[in-house]
Amino acid sequence: MMRNSLLLSSALLLTLHTTAQTTKEGFNLMWSNTLTVVPDTLVNGTHKLPAHTITIHESDGNKALDLWKVDYKAVSQSITGSKPTKAIGVMQTAVSGTPMLVLATSATDKKAGIGRLTVAFAKNDSVAIDEQEAAARVMQEMAVKYNKAVVQEQILAKEKSLEKAADKAESAQADAAKLDQKSAKANSDLKKIKAKQGKIQANNAKLSGEIAGLEKKFQMTNNPKDLEKLAKLRSKLTKGESELAKLMGSEAKLQGNLNKIEGEKPDAAKEEAERLQSREEILKEVEQLKRKLNDIR
Repeated sequence: MMRNSLLLSSALLLTLHTTAQTTKEGFNLMWSNTLTVVPDTLVNGTHKLPAHTITIHESDGNKALDLWKVDYKAVSQSITGSKPTKAIGVMQTAVSGTPMLVLATSATDKKAGIGRLTVAFAKNDSVAIDEQEAAARVMQEMAVKYNKAVVQEQILAKEKSLEKAADKAESAQADAAKLDQKSAKANSDLKKIKAKQGKIQANNAKLSGEIAGLEKKFQMTNNPKDLEKLAKLRSKLTKGESELAKLMGSEAKLQGNLNKIEGEKPDAAKEEAERLQSREEILKEVEQLKRKLNDIR
């Protein structure tokens, strides 16, 4: 019950908010972009081919071109060259029924944090295909696919952070629970020691009374047997006082340990609250990134 109060108090002290528009890694948490295919041209040696350009947000030219290479490796005979990079023998029926040469270049806009991918669909190095409208439709699908791929990577990265945060939260909870267990044991041991002290104190008081009575009797009788009994009672009292002194020493040590444990509890509760809050914040970001992924169209 006490730890729950400490945990609640610590949680109230936290100043974490969910109003941030980006994660600490710089990922946007919402999708507010419009994907368009822009008519363009692509230079291939001495030839200029009609092309289309798309934007890959929160990326760069290298990433955009890498996504294209992975995509077209599966539908081409080979990918070669640079500026432009060429996919040879491409079979893509959504654009053309015959093999194509697909050329691609990319560029980075660092200030905007985007990559631009320009792609030309051609019959050969100098002649574009006739199906430019179909090419534009494929480029639109490509824009959606590649932007989704970037956000999917963001989600995976954030999910790794979530795993680490969950481990830290679990560890903090375990540490706080251990303090609770130590506190409970120390309190239990203290009760046992105090109970023993009570019994010994009562017995010592009884012995003291018996000794006082026997001393008076001995003064009157001067009987050696009374003196012998008196010696035995005094020995028992001395032993009882010694045991009581040891118990008092143990009590002081236990009380010191308990005070230390109780002193550590607020920090442990604060740590637990912060770790739990951090985990919840990251979980919310993962959920936001998944909504962002679904909003890409």
